[in-house]
Amino acid sequence: MSIISKIRSYFFETHLNQKLSQIKVNRTSVEFDKAESIGILFDATDASNRDKVLAYAQKMIKNGKKVSLLGFVKNKQKDLSFSFKYFTLNQINWKMVPESAEINQFMNRKFDILINLYLGKIRSIEYISTLSKANLRVGPFSENSNCFDLMIDIPNNKGIDHLIKQVDFFLNRINSPVYEAAV
Repeated sequence: MSIISKIRSYFFETHLNQKLSQIKVNRTSVEFDKAESIGILFDATDASNRDKVLAYAQKMIKNGKKVSLLGFVKNKQKDLSFSFKYFTLNQINWKMVPESAEINQFMNRKFDILINLYLGKIRSIEYISTLSKANLRVGPFSENSNCFDLMIDIPNNKGIDHLIKQVDFFLNRINSPVYEAAV
């Protein structure tokens, strides 16, 4: 890690901790079948992963959920054409903090459940999830213990489809009277 990256990382962490100390959110577990509003935050860079996330969102919509998507596209390209809201590297400042009206609106929505569908460490997505006002935040395991209420450990050799299956599995077990062994 270069000295500039370390400086940016320091300012990112300082900014995030400052923001985190200012918000108060009452986190609660929500039964998936009773949840009405779902936010999905995901890495929209790869077309294959994007299609899998969109298919999962469509499945939830068919089940009566109100689903809002926010994708992160890891480039500086402008005027992309997607059926969902997204942000790019252009909306990330020098402290690595994502900034735009759409990002702020997404963070401030009180979703019943916020689902994070991405693999690896993406600080801008973790930032949004950490400061989200969602009742329950679900995502892949992260060293940042503030960004999710339910973390799912995904082996390195598994893809986004495995993460989606695991998220679906665990969400359907929350407050459920029937318990099964994890897949």
